[in-house]
Amino acid sequence: MSSPSNNLLSGFLVFSVLIFMASLLVREDAAIEPVVDTAADTADSLVSTSAPSTVHEDNLTLASYDLKKPARRFKLPKQWREISGLAMLGDNRLLAHDDERGIVFEIDYRDGSIVKSFALSDQRDPVADDFEGIAAAEGRVYLVSSSGRLYEFVEGTDGETVLYNLYTTGIGRDHEIEGLAYDPDQRVLLLISKNPKNPRQTGLVTICRWSLDTKQLVEDGHILIPAVALSNRIDSKRFQPSGIERHPVSGNYFVVAARQRTIAEITPQGQVLAVADLAADQHPQTEGIAFASDNTLIVSDEGVSKRATLTFYPVAKGQ
Repeated sequence: MSSPSNNLLSGFLVFSVLIFMASLLVREDAAIEPVVDTAADTADSLVSTSAPSTVHEDNLTLASYDLKKPARRFKLPKQWREISGLAMLGDNRLLAHDDERGIVFEIDYRDGSIVKSFALSDQRDPVADDFEGIAAAEGRVYLVSSSGRLYEFVEGTDGETVLYNLYTTGIGRDHEIEGLAYDPDQRVLLLISKNPKNPRQTGLVTICRWSLDTKQLVEDGHILIPAVALSNRIDSKRFQPSGIERHPVSGNYFVVAARQRTIAEITPQGQVLAVADLAADQHPQTEGIAFASDNTLIVSDEGVSKRATLTFYPVAKGQ
């Protein structure tokens, strides 16, 4: 017959075994828990706080963005009321430029503050021109004027003036250029026309391609899009582009039109996939467009009589 002490010892041993087995189960559960790298892309997580944890990036289209519900909207300092184009650098830093002076500034898009600014040197004063777009390509930065002049330079430090190369494309004879983007697949800069000057191109939206290799326009490389293919979708008589950017996932071109307050998605072959409205109370004059590394859509609006703004549209949940 077992003594009380033996029963107590047996019970203790059984209890110890159960505790040990339970600890093993807890460790196994912990081992399969997904690890999140909180240090990576910190800036992006601050931009798109409402973005889903799982995104089907191989199928991102204009419909993937809820243009009625921006995640955030920043007002920029008063001196940058004339903001025009946007360009995202490879290390996920955002550049913008002034409309009438060759001044480029970096925006911390987590809070809308200005990190630095630098100027294209023309003797002592910044270069004066009608600047309409900016793009970053292969370690260089480019500005384009409405007449199609391309300014090529390297990024400067805060307060620095930088030298530049100037290329006269000749596009200004036929087009008023209003936006600039880089297509790495073709290694070309995309110059989009707001208004054709050539009567033979009336009724067309034209995207011109400028080769980084030859430093010239691609011969017979214009993308011609019937304006009605864009305007008919928004019940308008015209579609006048004010900015262009290539989507980093799909490779399609996203084009904003300030006067019509719309945004369109177009393939590199010129097929119009979609056109959507931008809210009038949020976008008084949309001039620039860019994408963050998490595919958040960023658009800039000139201040008109107020301060310029940046508006952020993350990829919608479930996309």
